[in-house]
Amino acid sequence: MDNLFAAHAQVSGATPGRKWDTDELNHAILLRLAAEFQGFARDLHDECVDAVVRALGLTNSRLEDIIGIVNLRANRKLDSGNASPGGLGTDFARLGMALWADLKGRYPGRATKWNRKLELLNTARNGIAHDDETKLQKVRSEGWPMTLPTARSWRSALDALADGMDTVCKTHLKTLLGNAPW
Repeated sequence: MDNLFAAHAQVSGATPGRKWDTDELNHAILLRLAAEFQGFARDLHDECVDAVVRALGLTNSRLEDIIGIVNLRANRKLDSGNASPGGLGTDFARLGMALWADLKGRYPGRATKWNRKLELLNTARNGIAHDDETKLQKVRSEGWPMTLPTARSWRSALDALADGMDTVCKTHLKTLLGNAPW
């Protein structure tokens, strides 16, 4: 992400004001932001699954695979679609979590904003990736143009969401397993 922001600064001169010829860079930044967050969410889910499977104390790797791969990772939304709020909720529910309720309980007000910005990012991502101007216009009409300030705002929100998800997952696993896995 930092490399894309640096490339944008090089092209635009890193000064305030409307920049021309940066639309494609803005799109690349937004696509990368969505991809990076999805990768984080998938890795966090994997870490949680691994912690649960390890806690079972199985000595048979085949049983570990059946529990971990087949039951907890199979058909994950994170493997076939965007890291949407609904998909995240579904995937983490396999671990006995109510992800968004836990986030809202721990971060009142902030979690709702994170959820909304994640939805908007995914709508923008789909609009860019599928050349769907209707989706892009929907995001713009809610006050989020496909610009560098929008990307920075969404990145900041997703960084905070990632920290929040890490915290609520660790707390959930500590309660479930008796100790914090990380």
